[in-house]
Amino acid sequence: MYRYLRAIGLGKYNTKKKIRELTDYVKKEHTRQDSYQINEAEELVIYEKDFGEAIGVAVAEVTEKGEAERDFFFPYVRGLNCLFHENPEFEKYTSCHEYACICDENNLGIPLIFHVNNIIEYLKRKNGMFQEEFNCITLSGLSCGGMVILPIERDEHQRKKERQGNEIRNQMIDAAKAGDVEAMEQLTLEDMDTYTLVSNRSKKEDIFTIVNSYFMPHTVECDKYSVLGDIIDVSTMKNNMTGEEFYYISLECNSIQIEFTIAKSDIMGVPEKGRRFKGYIWLQGEVDCM
Repeated sequence: MYRYLRAIGLGKYNTKKKIRELTDYVKKEHTRQDSYQINEAEELVIYEKDFGEAIGVAVAEVTEKGEAERDFFFPYVRGLNCLFHENPEFEKYTSCHEYACICDENNLGIPLIFHVNNIIEYLKRKNGMFQEEFNCITLSGLSCGGMVILPIERDEHQRKKERQGNEIRNQMIDAAKAGDVEAMEQLTLEDMDTYTLVSNRSKKEDIFTIVNSYFMPHTVECDKYSVLGDIIDVSTMKNNMTGEEFYYISLECNSIQIEFTIAKSDIMGVPEKGRRFKGYIWLQGEVDCM
């Protein structure tokens, strides 16, 4: 977990001793605190400390009869774009009181899995303390490595045509999920045509001039991804405790917007709007109701 701290300007906290110093500081100087009663004996308390406009560190502590039993921490980044999703599913990580959210996402072709940052709100809503069910997600992430590459030249007409094609494909995927045999056959034929086209072009063209974006699982950890997408906005931020600078990037990947941070030393090239980012991210997010 500590390796992602450098993505929010906390790169010097890279040993157990320094991380303990950081978590103690977060608990003492927290910006927010919330709690949830797990059972009669145990309580989950989460302290959050903001170290900038959209970043910070959360320390979660499980207490039993007022005494701290165990704790864990995670750096967080806040996203900007809310995506509507009905019936997201949740799974508990095996080691602690952390949770992953799982959503079906037609644009990706795979289930979208991310680390839930607002754990207490999720637990309260799950156990009936609020009536509304979760139906929207806001994605964010942290990256420890990537590079900037040039974009594929496309005019507005081509972009519009691509968006319309994605909408039609998503409708067919929904129909196929509902049992429409014709939609299944059409999707199969399209996939075969795409495979043939890419195979032929890849013999004489670089793969990144053919593939505009991708979103693929990376390693065996379910919330880590390899991504390629268009940079739609970028800003330089500074950690208000250490003074370390990092990039806060808005990325459009397979028609999904993700805000993530990366240390300046971890990115090759200069990120600018219109260019593309290729790298790895730990996907996070918040769940809410509209």
